[in-house]
Amino acid sequence: MVLGCVIIGLNISVAQNNNGSDETFLGVGSGLRKIARTPKVAINPLQIDSSLEMDEVKYYLEPKQQEVSYEIENITPAKLKIVEPLDKLYSGYLKAGAGMYFTPFFDLNYASKRSKYESWGVKSNFQSSLGSIREMGNTTYSDVLLGGYFQKFFLDHDLWAELDYERNRYQFYGLDTSLYSGVFEDTSTNFRQNYDLFDFHMKFNSKNTGRDTNKLRYKTWLDFHHLNSNYQFSENHFLLGGHSGWVILENEFLGTFELDVNNINQPSLTLDTSTYQIQVGEGLNTQTSAILRLNPHIYTRKDNLIAKVGLSLQSDIVSEAKFYLFPDIEVSYSLFNDVFIPYAGWKGDVQRNTFNKIRLENPFISEDIDLYNTAQRSNLYAGIRGSMSSKFTFNFSTNVERFDNFYFYVPDTTSSLENKFQVTYNKVNRTTILGEVTYQNGEKLKLAGKAEYFIYKLKIEDGDEDAIAWQRPDFMLTGSAILDLSDKLIIRSDLYLVGSRNVYSYQIPTLSNNMVEDFVNNSHFDEISYNRYAFKLKPFVDMNLSAEYRYNDKVSAFIRFNNFTAKRYQFWTNTPVQSINIFGGVTLSF
Repeated sequence: MVLGCVIIGLNISVAQNNNGSDETFLGVGSGLRKIARTPKVAINPLQIDSSLEMDEVKYYLEPKQQEVSYEIENITPAKLKIVEPLDKLYSGYLKAGAGMYFTPFFDLNYASKRSKYESWGVKSNFQSSLGSIREMGNTTYSDVLLGGYFQKFFLDHDLWAELDYERNRYQFYGLDTSLYSGVFEDTSTNFRQNYDLFDFHMKFNSKNTGRDTNKLRYKTWLDFHHLNSNYQFSENHFLLGGHSGWVILENEFLGTFELDVNNINQPSLTLDTSTYQIQVGEGLNTQTSAILRLNPHIYTRKDNLIAKVGLSLQSDIVSEAKFYLFPDIEVSYSLFNDVFIPYAGWKGDVQRNTFNKIRLENPFISEDIDLYNTAQRSNLYAGIRGSMSSKFTFNFSTNVERFDNFYFYVPDTTSSLENKFQVTYNKVNRTTILGEVTYQNGEKLKLAGKAEYFIYKLKIEDGDEDAIAWQRPDFMLTGSAILDLSDKLIIRSDLYLVGSRNVYSYQIPTLSNNMVEDFVNNSHFDEISYNRYAFKLKPFVDMNLSAEYRYNDKVSAFIRFNNFTAKRYQFWTNTPVQSINIFGGVTLSF
């Protein structure tokens, strides 16, 4: 038994392989077991590159739609007019005709054709009337004009110059010849006037005049005229000016400078009542005056708002210097894409009064008037302008102005028998209400109208109780129309409606000297101070109508009706105009 336990306890497990690969293990157990050999893999060192390969990174943007809102605005379809690249030009243009009152008319122009280097032209004009107005003696007149211009185009600049000579001859016919029977049957020697005017203008401007560049741009100008008459009168006027500016961001910086000098030599005139001849005194009254203007200002634009802010420093130098500082302010705002543009402003100015300016306004002025400049101390204005469509535009405004040395016309009794005018000055407040409308349908129809209403308030000085705006109308209405029928028949019309004017005379108005009949018959005139008689000139209407027939591009014929209503109205006291005047002629291009 003991031997059996030993045999069990010392049991030997033997595993034998004929290939000699078996291994023998001793173990305690109840049987024989074989354990398979575990295979082992040899590990050899490998060479690894230190550079790493990075995978390509791809980005993906997810689209996102932004919601927007919009409104469609209807616009007029564009019209394309098929024409030749450039219309044919003619160098010469002649217009000649004649009419009632023995009125010849002649107009000749000749100019260069297209050129990118220069442009020039000459002109001449002649018109006269050999007939006289009934009961007014000799009322003949003649106007002659000769002139020319030259313009040179440089790379960045333009040079332009013009020289004109004009001669005006007419009569101071505004008197009642029946009161001086046998004396003024022919006034051609007693009250004759001749004016010779030499007028020169020159400009030198830079071409970059748009606001799309910040380059410095400028304009310069030079004006000169010499005027003389047959009574030893002469005037020399010189104006030199410049304007410059540049744009920085949304602001435009500008400045204007002007030197205005006027020299006048005036005779002393008297009327010899024994011979009714105008006598010229010895020596001349000489006066030289100067105006300096300096006006810096800024334009700024912000969305629909446009503002101008600046100052104007001016001086009026005669025997002593007067200095003025005026505001220069204007603001406008666009509503509904320029349909309505309200605007307002405040400014002032020293206005140059030359004798040439006054005699063109009133040709019956005496040469020995006192000449002063008008100071517009304040001009406050406000209005609204705009365009209801591409064809219709409008402008309505109100101006309140305050003047020093505002001039009015009064009868002259020194060198005439009230058939010439003197000027008187006063401090004036004037309110103007203005309305303008225009309508244009392409080139076929053009209409324009303008209405002005004036309210004058004069300062009463030295006990003068009749401070009245003499010879100034209380309202004016002007209109024009052009109708083009198939480029063959062109019809034009002009309309002038002028309100009543306050005037006075040292003689009682009579029918024979063409005063207003309604006022005379009803004694609608009042005697005022200094034995003067005040009355009013009635409102009048003057209408001109003309028609032109174009036979071809070179030849056309025209007819014109001046003063179509045939009214012998008086714009200036005692100076009625001609009745209806019909004249016609031809035009020729060559």
